[in-house]
Amino acid sequence: MVKIKIVLEGLDGCGKDTQIALLKEKLDFTHFKYPTNEFPSLREYLEKKRELGPKSLFLLFLADIANEQEKLEDTLELSIIDRYIFSTICYDNHFSYGQAKDLVSDIGFVRPDMVILLDLPPEVAYKRKMEQKKKEGVSPDRYDEDAEYLKHVRERFLTLKEDSFMCDKWVVLDATKSPKELHKEILKLFKAMGTDTM
Repeated sequence: MVKIKIVLEGLDGCGKDTQIALLKEKLDFTHFKYPTNEFPSLREYLEKKRELGPKSLFLLFLADIANEQEKLEDTLELSIIDRYIFSTICYDNHFSYGQAKDLVSDIGFVRPDMVILLDLPPEVAYKRKMEQKKKEGVSPDRYDEDAEYLKHVRERFLTLKEDSFMCDKWVVLDATKSPKELHKEILKLFKAMGTDTM
């Protein structure tokens, strides 16, 4: 058993879901995905069905993650985490970067062994999500439809990487590459961490 925790982060449209689906074909792991369904108000906010104050929103996202900390800590196998506290900091538009980092640091969340940031230009992320939502016949969520806001999110992700925040091993991958190319790069990273493919 390999008790390794790896986080996949990036803008919506960067391909996290696709990469996790590909990894499931080759690896055994426990999958954590945020936000969960434990706090329905978060999903309702993203779908523009209700309003939440920026401070409440930040704390609710953290509470959702905090709710599974014991489970994450106790998992004895490889854990892949789809979004984590890093997304909470990056998508926040209320606290300053420093304040957001300090609030998260003070809580003492489980630290991952590696963070893989699937980096995508905001305009590409926006285009991908608009095409996806149109194909699905659903409305874009709050973040999908704001290309300008995505620039702020990406900048924070890259700054967290530069700061090695909450993890010594941050890796940035070019998410404009084909899913197949990206998958090969991710598998190499997993193997280097001591995981074995099936």
